[in-house]
Amino acid sequence: MSFYLKLRENLKDKLSKKESEILPRGYQIIGKILLIKLRPELLKHKKTIGNAIVHIFPYVHTVCLFKGIKTITRKPDVEIIGGCKEHKPSPSTQTLHKEHGCQFLLDISEVMWSKGNKEERIRLTKLVKPKEVIVDMFSGIGYFSVFIAKYCNPKKIYAIDINPKAIEYLRKNVWLNNVEDKIEILQGDCRKFVKLLANTADRIIMGYLFDTEKFLPYAFKIAKKNCIIHFHRIAKVKEIEKLKEKIIEIGKKNKCKMKVLRIKKVKSYAPNILHFVLDLKVSK
Repeated sequence: MSFYLKLRENLKDKLSKKESEILPRGYQIIGKILLIKLRPELLKHKKTIGNAIVHIFPYVHTVCLFKGIKTITRKPDVEIIGGCKEHKPSPSTQTLHKEHGCQFLLDISEVMWSKGNKEERIRLTKLVKPKEVIVDMFSGIGYFSVFIAKYCNPKKIYAIDINPKAIEYLRKNVWLNNVEDKIEILQGDCRKFVKLLANTADRIIMGYLFDTEKFLPYAFKIAKKNCIIHFHRIAKVKEIEKLKEKIIEIGKKNKCKMKVLRIKKVKSYAPNILHFVLDLKVSK
């Protein structure tokens, strides 16, 4: 039985027929935490729905309502709507998430985690060559950096993030995965580290989704000749060609020749909006 049908059955005596029909069909589990989105019409029942989910998934410690992402620090806006009282501390927004042989400690009310990026994380580990110098301009808690450090034998990864909470968890995750010798952590706006990292990167990860192109001139300064940039961006399918043209034009203005090697869909982001990654080769 699907999640939706189980939830509908559990709540059949507590919601109207119309409300039951708009219950969420999907969810995301991070460690022992389950995240859902609710239609506005269901918000008055959020606690009832949260507690019903705990009964359906006994291994879930906390159920959170996901409301969106705040500001440039990419801090999630979440609310606890259910929790299992048998687990201490309960309920909690901190959890240990395991993926592909790596461990990530995080607080989902402070920092992002997207399971939809799993395939992209694995893809990167197959592209990175030994002894590369990598700059992760928006590293978060180490979504990409920790995987690469563990599986690819890079010479050095510079992991940058503006969110102090993300940096706090990044330090813990670097230690948890025993990759302290591979990752150097830099806290602050990635644009502030251009002089420090000028002409150092064989590969740059730009895992930011909103107007990412405004950071490209800084990435060019960090890049070595023939650097590969993994450029992330949300867009509609019909906007991709214009985005390619814009990226190439930004390259010309910065005296860099750009070649788009590949465009890949990472995941759906919102109705009619997709998360893409563009693999770019920079010739300086």
